[in-house]
Amino acid sequence: MCNRTHLIIGAGKMGGALIKGWIHSSVLTPEQIVIIDPNPGEEALKAIKSGALHLKTIDKKIRNIRTTILAIKPQKIDEISISLGKYLPQKSLIISILAGTKIQKLQEIFKTHAIVRAMPNTPSSIGKGITCFAKNSLVNTNQIQEIMKLFQAVGKVYELDNEILINTITGISGSGPAYLFYLVETLELAAIENGLSKDIASIIARETIIGSAALLENSSYTPSELRKNVTSPKGTTEAALKILMGKNGLEKLIHDTVDAAIKRSKNLE
Repeated sequence: MCNRTHLIIGAGKMGGALIKGWIHSSVLTPEQIVIIDPNPGEEALKAIKSGALHLKTIDKKIRNIRTTILAIKPQKIDEISISLGKYLPQKSLIISILAGTKIQKLQEIFKTHAIVRAMPNTPSSIGKGITCFAKNSLVNTNQIQEIMKLFQAVGKVYELDNEILINTITGISGSGPAYLFYLVETLELAAIENGLSKDIASIIARETIIGSAALLENSSYTPSELRKNVTSPKGTTEAALKILMGKNGLEKLIHDTVDAAIKRSKNLE
């Protein structure tokens, strides 16, 4: 019988991104993973085909699980809590990526389990994610190592000293990829409106962002310095930046965007 040690409940976009990252990095084999989801996503289905165990509901097959990842919608936690508590071993570390669900809420459900609240993002599926987490007092040194192993396999990971900062992380890195993807969409539309075909506009918009991100990653310059390097006095970039850097420009828009995400995260608590 396979040594099923890791349980993930919820295998949609974020759960699937983690599964893909863990298997791709060889931190976990499919045979170590149990997936509980009545309708698993694409990446989860690939893992199941490769050997992960798929369950539609919680049952006794999870009795040897050492690490449990909760990746369901927050409102589903009460629905599964009784059956999960019945079969999940006391030693199992619980890692929650549920938006707006406090450790205190999870502690009320899981009593004396070690609990971690984490916020990864979807670039985890290609090993470029970033995850921040907070923990309760029951998490031990070995479990910290497990947390670091799982999330370092899909990107960078940082521990927070205050759980309340998870809401800020949600607004910046959790939701952040969507902001960037929307920027690509708007650049593409602007290119089309100014004469480029849709195919060329799509390529130009994507590659501009991809190349700029790679330059940022591989440069010792700060983002501000890199921006100034592109900006010639009285040139085209300076003209454009006068719009973006105006009173009601990008800085205000980004602040309002992040604030809205943080507010929504707090409202979910």
